[in-house]
Amino acid sequence: MIRITFAGLVALLISSPAFAFLETFLEQGEWRGETGVEYRYFKDPGEFGQSQHDVALRLGAEYFTSWNDGDDLFTFYPYLILDSEDSERTHFDIREALWIHVGDSWELRSGITRVFWGKTEFINLVDVINQEDLVDDDDEKLGQPMINLSLVHDWGLFDFYLLLGFREQTFPGPDGRLRSPLPIDSDAARYSSDTGQNDVDFAVRWQRPLNDYVDMALSWFSGVDRDPWFSFNYDLSNPMLVPNYQHKDQLGLELEYLYEGWAVKLEAVGARSQREDYWAAVAGVEYSFYGVFGSNIDITSITEFMRDSRDGSAPGYLEHDVGFGGRFNFNDEFDTSILGGILWDPDTEEKVVSVEFERRINANLFLEIEAVSVLERGRVEVDDTNAEIIADLLSSPVFDEDAFAYNEVFDFLVGLLQEEGIDIIFDDQFGVDVLQQLQSMADPSRKISIIESDDYIQATLTFYY
Repeated sequence: MIRITFAGLVALLISSPAFAFLETFLEQGEWRGETGVEYRYFKDPGEFGQSQHDVALRLGAEYFTSWNDGDDLFTFYPYLILDSEDSERTHFDIREALWIHVGDSWELRSGITRVFWGKTEFINLVDVINQEDLVDDDDEKLGQPMINLSLVHDWGLFDFYLLLGFREQTFPGPDGRLRSPLPIDSDAARYSSDTGQNDVDFAVRWQRPLNDYVDMALSWFSGVDRDPWFSFNYDLSNPMLVPNYQHKDQLGLELEYLYEGWAVKLEAVGARSQREDYWAAVAGVEYSFYGVFGSNIDITSITEFMRDSRDGSAPGYLEHDVGFGGRFNFNDEFDTSILGGILWDPDTEEKVVSVEFERRINANLFLEIEAVSVLERGRVEVDDTNAEIIADLLSSPVFDEDAFAYNEVFDFLVGLLQEEGIDIIFDDQFGVDVLQQLQSMADPSRKISIIESDDYIQATLTFYY
């Protein structure tokens, strides 16, 4: 009988040809690193006692190598955020660990990577491959394990995706800012299928230029919806929202028309899920002014219109909105740029404005400053009568008949009365607050203003080496 100890196994690996190959492999490649320090200041203290200040450390490393005369490539990009206030924001992710093999008219990508689809500025409806990293910047995505085959032909580019496993959405914790009034219990996430996070999804995308001015793409996705819907955990002593993930089939269309300084863009989707069928679209027009007033500055104006057939039940707040923005590229040696925009909901009069500034300090230092403010918040009158609060709650989208059976809600309330007595609902202010928060979240007229006090300015200084 042969016994292999841990120390013996390590010694075997170190002396093995595999380790020698790995050592040579790593030495032949190129490494790049980044270290960023981020500071966020919020105008007001958090509604739930959170701090006005938040400091985060960002660490990333990127490795790249190629062999076989450049026909084979490998990239590796681990990423870590350490946050001073929110433990849920502190997390590690492998953004990329990808092998690429290039053929004559095809490419095969295997591993973990990030894929972007879309044309428009304010929202990308067709971008469904990767999961959003909501505790990071709003445009960051989590790495997705996949196998991607690209076929290049005269009649267009075909991409086939086999997505191996599902990444759940990340959410701020109870101590974090930019969170919902009720914390989200990711550990209790529910799935419509038995495979859960082990689900295998499929997607395909075709794109090609139709002529010198128009570029078009069609896509199909079948798998777990990246945007969950939320249910209440029925626990007034520890009220939380539970994410629910369901299967979705989505057909997407992208169109872009470019002529001189004009750009006309469209993204549209039609989707079918187990809860609902819906469509959504965003259309926009951009115009670029080059060399303004004889300078090197280019200015691009942006106008976009967003529409979602689900109206107030849409998971985001961009269901019936107009966006206006401008991009300023200074075209200087420091790559200075400014991007500003305002989103306006004509129905509720809610408005949110954001400004982003970017500039290189030197060859290794890069500065980013971002400010976000809600200028106009929707307001609803919350009923003072607790019985009316409960009645409104039961008839609201929070307790949609597709998500809950009404008898379950009544059983819950009756059980609560039997266990705790009537005081917990009708006299205990904590229970009333929870019901009011649920009611406000269910009201489609104040989707932005459920974040009551989260106007902020953020500065990030990143050192690349």
